[in-house]
Amino acid sequence: MIMKLYLDRPRHRLPGMWESFSLAILIGESVLIPLSMHANVHVPTSFLRFFGGACPLCGGTRAVTALCMGHFDVALQYNPLALFIFGAMLYGALTYLFVTLPFGRRLLLYTSDGEARFIKAFILLAFAANWAYVLYAGMYQVPLQV
Repeated sequence: MIMKLYLDRPRHRLPGMWESFSLAILIGESVLIPLSMHANVHVPTSFLRFFGGACPLCGGTRAVTALCMGHFDVALQYNPLALFIFGAMLYGALTYLFVTLPFGRRLLLYTSDGEARFIKAFILLAFAANWAYVLYAGMYQVPLQV
């Protein structure tokens, strides 16, 4: 079987797991980012960073902030994978708000078991490579400078 995209009619219009997660994170970040820049609000850190290490998404909030301020090159330096995840979250939230809710349709990707395993392995490899980059570049220690 080859991967196929379907525009399916779901049983209900409630958001799926990825759509709910995307909406919650994007709404939270739309409040947290401006507050952290103007009111000196502490941005929570990950468990690994709390103990002195860097997580695979360290610098992600700074990357998205730099991107929203129009500094794409700085955003890539902070965390390239965070920008891809931000785009996927925007896609999830926007398709839910502008396709699923008004039209009752949802875009689904059907894969075989082998294709699903390949996609999962690719995602794990991307996270590992990004974590290596985050540790190598050390940008998790650099405050936002835009």
